Amino acid sequence: MKKRHLLLPAMFLTAALLTGGALAESNARYEFEDGEKTGKARALSSGGITWVEGLNGEGDSVTLTVTVPGDGFYDLTVCQQGMGGYKENDLAVDGETVGSTVAEGKEYAEHILSHVYLSQGEHRVTVTPNWGYVRLDYLTVAPSAALEADLYDVQPVLCNPAPSKEAQELMNWMCEIYGEKMISGQYLDEYQYGAELKAVASVTEGRVPALVGLDMLNYSPASVSLGSWPTSVDQALGYWKQGHILTFCWHWVAPEKYIDTTGNNWWGGYRTENTTLNLKKAMDGEDPEAYDLLIRDMDAIAEQLKRLRDAGVPVIWRPLHEASGGWFWWGASGPEAYIALYRLMYDRFVNLHGLNNLIWLWNGQDKNWYPGDDVVDIIGEDIYAGKHAHDSQSAAFLRCAEVTGTRKLIMMSECGCVPSPIKCQRDGTVWNAWAVWCYEFVQVDGKYNGEYTSPETLKLFYEQDNVVTLAEVPAFGRQTEEKEASGTEDKKVWSFADAVLTGNARPAPDGAELWGNDAADTASLTVTVPADGEYDLVIVQAGIGGYKENILEIDGAEAGLTVVQGETEEACPFGTVSLTAGEHTVTVRAVWGWVRLKSLSLLPAGSGAPSGAVRYEFEDGTLLGKVKTVVIGGEGYVELSSNDEADGVSLTVTAEQDGYYDLTVIQAGIGGGKQNYLSLDGERISNTVVQGTETEECVTPAVYLTKGEHTVAVNCFWGWTNLDALVISPSGEKD
Repeated sequence: MKKRHLLLPAMFLTAALLTGGALAESNARYEFEDGEKTGKARALSSGGITWVEGLNGEGDSVTLTVTVPGDGFYDLTVCQQGMGGYKENDLAVDGETVGSTVAEGKEYAEHILSHVYLSQGEHRVTVTPNWGYVRLDYLTVAPSAALEADLYDVQPVLCNPAPSKEAQELMNWMCEIYGEKMISGQYLDEYQYGAELKAVASVTEGRVPALVGLDMLNYSPASVSLGSWPTSVDQALGYWKQGHILTFCWHWVAPEKYIDTTGNNWWGGYRTENTTLNLKKAMDGEDPEAYDLLIRDMDAIAEQLKRLRDAGVPVIWRPLHEASGGWFWWGASGPEAYIALYRLMYDRFVNLHGLNNLIWLWNGQDKNWYPGDDVVDIIGEDIYAGKHAHDSQSAAFLRCAEVTGTRKLIMMSECGCVPSPIKCQRDGTVWNAWAVWCYEFVQVDGKYNGEYTSPETLKLFYEQDNVVTLAEVPAFGRQTEEKEASGTEDKKVWSFADAVLTGNARPAPDGAELWGNDAADTASLTVTVPADGEYDLVIVQAGIGGYKENILEIDGAEAGLTVVQGETEEACPFGTVSLTAGEHTVTVRAVWGWVRLKSLSLLPAGSGAPSGAVRYEFEDGTLLGKVKTVVIGGEGYVELSSNDEADGVSLTVTAEQDGYYDLTVIQAGIGGGKQNYLSLDGERISNTVVQGTETEECVTPAVYLTKGEHTVAVNCFWGWTNLDALVISPSGEKD
């Protein structure tokens, strides 16, 4: 690793040189009682001290006007007392939040926001409530010390002594660009299916975040037992193939015993107020059942992370985040119990489960909660500074740099607003990456939402040379073989997940939806055919609410109507179309609208449709893991008697020719309803669900198969299912 030293931009060398001279004389103190107060803020006195309090709600603030003698970096120090204990509130300069000012306890103490850039002249410094309930005594403004020259000299040595090749390559690259470039990032709500990325691209001329964040929340065993339908790992595998870097957090829903499973808040069982779990008692041995359940939960998540490991996917793993705030149960018992849990997870994931693909991101938000250099690769800070707050947040960056004496990468692991890469470079505090949270921070109903970062500002930031977007991410060994192979066989199927959407069209699981019936709602695919000729066009789709008709256009000209009969996904033949060799744009435009579009295929006309259904007995398949065959009522079954994903059964099936087929699993739940994973040729395509203990059929419709042999497997998710047979039939036909 080459040695790098911090270089200040030339325009700020003058300010830096002044630190020892003119700026050194600028040390000044301002009393909050002399400030401009709004709302319920008021000055009070007692015991010789005058302070300002009453900053507890919207509209409450106090503002001081300060003067600095020259452009440069300054430390803003607030002397304050927390009313009742620890408090955090927002400090803004000229209307932009630059950080949190913290009252550590019930005694008056100083808290420093360091390295804040101020131009020569007057500035308005405002404190507004976040937690509120604080007494503000005075503010001092003093020149900042120069940044340490080795601030970005991070060695690419992972805490796991035997990391995967991909994890090491990712770490090498992140260290190489650290201090010079910022990795753009975006968290996704798994049930929005990438709407956040499309929203960003819609206002940045197609630029897409490099880093994708997802959540293990719905894989928590309590969530699964209460009906969650997790998809984030499946989506992550797809995003990795697209070239993204991946990070995962885990909003860990506490075990069922410790949450109210009858109310409406079980899904929020990661929050302290929604659980009775006491982590200290679990870790101290006072509640051994809780400890065992925590082990169970960690092992369940480890199985999901193994799927990514086995696919060669490195993960920036951010467990137990924001602990010091106390709002999550893993932070409600103090730092000692939290650190014990963090280290237990590390030991179990690395040494028991062999998860060598993880890069460990610690995000405890307080150095007193730091679990140790030997279990941390990156230090993260979550920052929600308000709306249109694009400061560099240099005070938070430098606070992270002081957590340990060992240089670590520093990442803005969550944020509401994108930090300005221009200001970060100016201030010399260049975060390794940022990750904007999902929901209203980026999109609403599939459209970019500029409430926190305006479209114009986001476009400007994504255009900066020091910002890494998806296009600049190295391959890290992936995709090469896939790209080389892609030229050897003509593509025949295109997913609407890759479609360009307009109007109220929005992403959906494995496709897109026309969410309305306005003619402006469209989904367009670019397709390529190898030669002039006639092609049979088929769209796999499902009507939302029943029968639907919509317009199909080819290269902007209306070609006819594409019709779906009902709510069940089906392969809908459009007819034969004449196409010249090369690229074409195929668009579905809303008439009736309200349709879920999965894929489009083009096959040479006259190649015919597959015919006949074939039944395969699971007992004749290859048994995986601990499954076994059983005989019930004279019929043979394969019994899935665990929830270990390694347990399952695979069958070799044959498609007589290219086309769409329905895959029907005949099965019965053991003890009630169950769902398990169905995969095709090693790639998960759906969940196969049984409603009860009676034998029934679960159909995965309209699966495109090329002519020849394929492997179909069922693996445990909930498990506890008796599998009878798999029927492969042309889409729409019945056995």
